[in-house]
Amino acid sequence: MSNDKQNGLSVAPEKWLAAGLFSLLSATSVAQQSNRTLEEVIVSAQKIEQSSQDVPISLTAISGEQMRELGGAGLQDIAPYIPNVRFSSDTDPALAQINIRGFGSNPLNAAFESSVGFVQDEVFFARPSYYNEAIFDIARVEVLRGPQGTLFGKNTVAGVFNVSTKEPGDAFSGDLQATKTDPDERRLELGIGGPITDWLGLRFSAMDIQRDGQLHNRFLNRQDDKHEQDAQRLKVVATPTESLSFTLNAVRSETSANYWGLQLSQLDDGTRTFLQNYDPNIEDDPNDQQTSYDQPGFIDKDSETLSLKVEWSIGDLGAIQDLNSTMVVADTELNLESLVDLDTSPADLATLGVASQYEQQSLEWRFTGGFDGLFGLGERLDFVVGTFLFDSRFTQQTVIQAGDDLGAYLTTDDLLQLLSGNTSISSGGLLGTLNLAGLLPIADITAAVIGEDQYLLDYLLDVEAQALFGQFSWYLTESWVITPGVRYSREKKTGVASGQASCTQAALSLPCVMELALSAENYNEDDLKRTETDVSPKLSVQYYLNNDTNLFVTYSRGFKSGGFNASSFGGEDLNFEPEEAYTIEGGLKGQFFDNTLRLNAVAYRTYFDDLQVLAFNGAFFDVTNAASAISDGVELDFTWLTPLQILQISGSLGLLDARYENYPSAPAPIEQGTDAQQDLSDRRISLAPKQTASLTPSIQFPLFGLGAAASVDILYQGDQYTDGDLDRATFLEAYTTISARLSLASLDSGWVISVGGSNLSDEEIAGQTLDTVFFPGSYNVRQKQGRKVFASLYYNW
Repeated sequence: MSNDKQNGLSVAPEKWLAAGLFSLLSATSVAQQSNRTLEEVIVSAQKIEQSSQDVPISLTAISGEQMRELGGAGLQDIAPYIPNVRFSSDTDPALAQINIRGFGSNPLNAAFESSVGFVQDEVFFARPSYYNEAIFDIARVEVLRGPQGTLFGKNTVAGVFNVSTKEPGDAFSGDLQATKTDPDERRLELGIGGPITDWLGLRFSAMDIQRDGQLHNRFLNRQDDKHEQDAQRLKVVATPTESLSFTLNAVRSETSANYWGLQLSQLDDGTRTFLQNYDPNIEDDPNDQQTSYDQPGFIDKDSETLSLKVEWSIGDLGAIQDLNSTMVVADTELNLESLVDLDTSPADLATLGVASQYEQQSLEWRFTGGFDGLFGLGERLDFVVGTFLFDSRFTQQTVIQAGDDLGAYLTTDDLLQLLSGNTSISSGGLLGTLNLAGLLPIADITAAVIGEDQYLLDYLLDVEAQALFGQFSWYLTESWVITPGVRYSREKKTGVASGQASCTQAALSLPCVMELALSAENYNEDDLKRTETDVSPKLSVQYYLNNDTNLFVTYSRGFKSGGFNASSFGGEDLNFEPEEAYTIEGGLKGQFFDNTLRLNAVAYRTYFDDLQVLAFNGAFFDVTNAASAISDGVELDFTWLTPLQILQISGSLGLLDARYENYPSAPAPIEQGTDAQQDLSDRRISLAPKQTASLTPSIQFPLFGLGAAASVDILYQGDQYTDGDLDRATFLEAYTTISARLSLASLDSGWVISVGGSNLSDEEIAGQTLDTVFFPGSYNVRQKQGRKVFASLYYNW
């Protein structure tokens, strides 16, 4: 049975958030006496700059200043404040996964393209590794929920993160922020720039992060989530004429880390006995930030991006008013190399090595402008039309290498269970009679026989894509706006995929051990091809009750292309089909009480067809398409300048019911057998908490001639499963974390000193729980970070 009940909170988050809203609504008359007003939030969610309140989709915008105040170092730090958004990993530099409204792409298979699009400075990045590649010197982060296929194209079926970085500005200025966090983490961020001449400006920014991490590896005596990253950006803006501008943007980043930060959980007696021969103190507490494995895993990642934006203000052209041309050309490259302990244990069973290279070139050319109505009807018609060209190449080499202790593993019940598919089978206790003295001779003998033994995967994927798109906002009257849009896309993929076992004993006509352990076969497919076309329409209808409040209904469609499995061990079923999403949503966006309250509320239904999923097969992951899925939900956020002049309250609420509509052949929990299946039709989707909520009261007040500010964040995540088979061992109970900050600032001198912390109650949270590769019935757990406290100095001039 599914487990959908909550625990922990005596009052559900929607109730305490609603109580806050009722209290603020009851203060209408007092609030109207306040002389404070909310600042307008300008976004580019529809490829033009406009107020966020005029965009007829579910949208959250967070400024760079808000990120700084939160002590935010990346997208993972702001995700808890955004309704129905989940970031799966705090620290992973390669396998970051973002889910919106319950949907995202599992990064464990490199063939999957992201369900959540990532755009930075108007450049679309197709790989999820870019999520945490250059998040610094941020001006604004916009989170668009729901399919955004019309304007942002493929791979936006769940939504888009649209990130903008700071511009040089009209005056020379700079800012510096240094942050020290306990446990030991240091972050330094610098930005400086301004006009060089009347027509030329530039901004240079840089970031350096040194994090020792919280997860201790007893076997290697090191922190296994240690992380270092440095990145720089140079942005040059040239305006040779009043109507023409060029923006050159160059970014580089380098990351190195100990990898991959997992803990073993729920070891059975046989597995524990086996592993105690290599670490007598082996334990399986997933919450103690302790692990023990023998291979010093690592990841090295670097990227370079160069883009050029050309903007030409053409002006009026015939009947077209205020015609503008924008062209964005970009080239990016990302290289990644990693080595991990595949068994995540002190025994030397196997390592997984990955080396990948990604290159991407893109061009978007669009025009914006307007007419006086359509065929004389309506007040005006605004448009965005354009074309998009995309070309990429991705190559990856994966090596699964046998370790020196694999011979001893051949005597275990775990191997019998893995090969037979029966997780209850037993050898009759043979292993229990062997201690280390008994195992070592077996390991030595079989290691000599096994010798070099590995399974090698080679993968290459070339993508060519073209698109035409258009969106038109037809202002029928002062109150009514109709916005249709459509995008036509064509994509061609060609690929090569191969798997090859290699071992010493092959010369003796004996099978390779890794080939047997993975149930693998040799194959070579060198002519993989697929071509797909798609039409993604959109239609929005808005009704303005007044200048500050509007109601809207939007229908949109999104598309994520199919592809070829990058991690197949047999060469079967390499192709997987495209994924489609359809959404209908309706909502209210308004500002009330003399612009002291901003309230946005949306209700939606999203339907997914051929949802792309990964299914664990007892050794690794198969790629398949679930038949269909549905997500229903509500999203709400508000900001309130209260009648008490020093107090501001903001909050958000997400209610989510994401479930498979039809998935009769889903993978079953490992306890039912390694090849078992189950029917998950009408069952909930993993990584989809039914409630997410945040509440942030903050105050500002004078103190000793300075400005002071204090705030508290109450962040709630509802219960959820963290693996696709809905194994009860992967069920994460609902939890609440609390963050707080205190700042002192001198507005005249430009400095701000802040202290604060996150997860102050030090909640133990298993961010994700997955089946292990070598120990059926045991699990790998990725623990979320515990309590962190920080001190920060920010200075601008």
